[in-house]
Amino acid sequence: MFQNKLFNMALIIIIAISLLGVVSFVLWQTYLSPTAQTASHEEPKEEPLTAKEMKEFSVDTDKITTNLMTNNFMIIRFTITADSEDAKVELEERMPQVKQIIIKTLAGLTPDDIKGTEGINKLEAKIMNEISALMQEGKIVQVITTERMLQ
Repeated sequence: MFQNKLFNMALIIIIAISLLGVVSFVLWQTYLSPTAQTASHEEPKEEPLTAKEMKEFSVDTDKITTNLMTNNFMIIRFTITADSEDAKVELEERMPQVKQIIIKTLAGLTPDDIKGTEGINKLEAKIMNEISALMQEGKIVQVITTERMLQ
């Protein structure tokens, strides 16, 4: 190949190490990476709740009147849907804490934060995440704003 034996040996070693690295990378991505392991051991997907189950597992809050960060105030009501009967019972028992979460969340917002569909969606998502963190039996599936008045 080339006249210099030292150069030939160095070239062969570099090629061998490169091939070993490529083979190792392919094996890692295919069999050993955490994403490949979770893909092969996926949990069974939960089916969405039926309309009857949603009605059965839902809890309505009372009208909540609270001040916003500005001098405005808001009257709002939510329907919170849990994923099971046990979660619904726990949600009903934790209703004072749920109202506290809603009031604290609204107290940190301005009227501009709640404007439009995007603002309502963000508010519902934030409330859902905070209530879900509170829950021990099941989880919250959905928070729906059923009444809203801003003054």
